[in-house]
Amino acid sequence: MSTSLPRVNTQFQPILLKGHERSITTVKFNADGDLLFTCAKDYKPTVWFSDTGERLGTYGFHKGAVWDIDPNWDSQYLLTACADAQARLFETTTGNYIARMPHRGTVRSVAWGEGSNIFATASDPFHTRDFGAISIFEFPTKEELSVPPAPGAIDSAPVHTPIREINVDDNDKATCLGWTIADKHIIAGFDTGLIVKYDVETGQEIARKKDIHSDRVNRLNFNKDKTLFVTASKDCNAKLVDPNNLEVVKTFRSTVPINGAVISPTHPHVLMGGGQDAQTVTTTSSSQGKFETRFFHMVYAEEFGRVKGHFGPINAIAIHPYGKSFASGSEDGFIRLHHFDQGYLTTPDLIPEDLKNLKI
Repeated sequence: MSTSLPRVNTQFQPILLKGHERSITTVKFNADGDLLFTCAKDYKPTVWFSDTGERLGTYGFHKGAVWDIDPNWDSQYLLTACADAQARLFETTTGNYIARMPHRGTVRSVAWGEGSNIFATASDPFHTRDFGAISIFEFPTKEELSVPPAPGAIDSAPVHTPIREINVDDNDKATCLGWTIADKHIIAGFDTGLIVKYDVETGQEIARKKDIHSDRVNRLNFNKDKTLFVTASKDCNAKLVDPNNLEVVKTFRSTVPINGAVISPTHPHVLMGGGQDAQTVTTTSSSQGKFETRFFHMVYAEEFGRVKGHFGPINAIAIHPYGKSFASGSEDGFIRLHHFDQGYLTTPDLIPEDLKNLKI
């Protein structure tokens, strides 16, 4: 790795979290940063203390791989997206299962709005004659939550229906979602590399971009004030995008597919994780597969650091809302929780050597 940025003298040991039996699909911090939520293909979404890595508990009732998980702003409620065609709503602290949202196909993504009043899901088509959908829900009313289960029902939670459903393009499906400021729009990344912006009130398409990525958009994450978002794609690129006009601001290049990317809330840095495709990793050593978390400068788009450790491609990555730590989840079933040391937290803004010497 060659870079013109100065070296940061830092070292930190990870906390290794082992609570899943299969590959990790999503890791996510809550808004306060004290809890870490993870899910995998083993039906058991899990919550941990982010400071110590102690496991608090799991959320049941899933009958398939859990693809996404999202706590609301005050961590009172939790959404999960499952391959059994259900999105589920839980009370975070008690684990009570309070509502379910049936879909036609696998639910790939869930996302809360800025409050607890609205959330969205993205689901696959069930067969080729169906369309994939983005569904918008309001929080269930007390009357809906008090409906008793049907006699003999296996899934006992009340059914909750969307207020609006947006059908996506034929032969395509939304893989990730994000809300813009004030929940005015939803931005969706697609299996074909498409990125589309929708109006929440009408369900109408506002803008679309076909040329940002040439392959599946695996993840889409906003910065803290939602003025930018970063995408991670199978086409080996992560891109910083303006949510107002969907114009690409910066491109971060890799030689392997990127499965997750996040923007640091405290430094002008972008963290990326990915690696060689999971189906070919048995023929590759960990160094050749490039299963590292990579640090890029957000302004200069230069890589300046890597954190190794996983034995399979990194499927998900998340950063603490106050920039104190980051977590990565891999195909190997482990979550690595890294707390930044003072060497990184207090590092000044990195400037390439050629720009330092530039005379104007």
